[in-house]
Amino acid sequence: MEKWLKPLAVLATLVMFIVMIAGSLVTKTDSGLGCGNDWPLCNGKWVPEYTLASIIEYMHRLITGVAGIVVIVFSVLCWRHYRGNQEVRNLALFGLFFIVLESILGASAVIWPQSSSVLALHFGFSLLAFTGVFLLTGFVLQRDKMESMVQDTASTGFRNWMWAVAAYTYGVVYLGAYVRHTGSSMACSDWPLCQGQLIPQLSGQTGIHFAHRLGALLLVFLLLGTMIYAMRHFKEKRRDLYGASILAFVLVILQVFSGGFVVLFQLHLYATLLHSMIITILFGVISYMCLQSHKSPQAGKLRR
Repeated sequence: MEKWLKPLAVLATLVMFIVMIAGSLVTKTDSGLGCGNDWPLCNGKWVPEYTLASIIEYMHRLITGVAGIVVIVFSVLCWRHYRGNQEVRNLALFGLFFIVLESILGASAVIWPQSSSVLALHFGFSLLAFTGVFLLTGFVLQRDKMESMVQDTASTGFRNWMWAVAAYTYGVVYLGAYVRHTGSSMACSDWPLCQGQLIPQLSGQTGIHFAHRLGALLLVFLLLGTMIYAMRHFKEKRRDLYGASILAFVLVILQVFSGGFVVLFQLHLYATLLHSMIITILFGVISYMCLQSHKSPQAGKLRR
């Protein structure tokens, strides 16, 4: 069973990642109503009309459905194979719950008009669904290496710090989605300045956009501090947290520059999708650090 679980884990994470990108493509191309107000049909048909908006929206629905099946199979097999493992059970339930919730919210957004604040939740719930699958995949792929990676226990302070950083990152992600759904992406038409100013007039769409920039800047410093702490305390005995902290800092720098590209290239499709890709991986890495910070050498030995 374990021989098959590893490739299935990679497949489940990959399809969930594609779901995230497909959702961003729907938002970027304004194809959310490409199938009208029908769900699960598309403009009253099972096979959509050959218009760009309807095809993008229908493919997003199809990919989400396939991903749901793959994740259900993966979660059930993990639950059975690692019977009695609380971490596996919780991650499986977490991922499945948010996949269902994200699907319901997506369907409701098609059938009934939603506010920008509610639409922004759709990306947030999709991100949580991806994260659940990503963390379960990490468990499957790293189970045999856990004892060598976890040779010391992280402090309670570091655990609390990581959960605070994860919650803050989720807030920044939500604000970014809110920027897109309120049409505020170009409220600051230049970068790194905003309308030629270091601090613009903080009202309307400009205020929303600038708040997201400030949130991202603070996240850079939070992850810089996390990386410095990990380099000082985890280099020898917690390679999992040490490596993840460096990766998280690199990703947040790339995320900031990709946000700049979105503005400088005036919402170019590739720049926008790259921005979504990086934040998806970044949040997964931060969540991985939250989970790993609770593990101890004794727990690592038991899992073997």
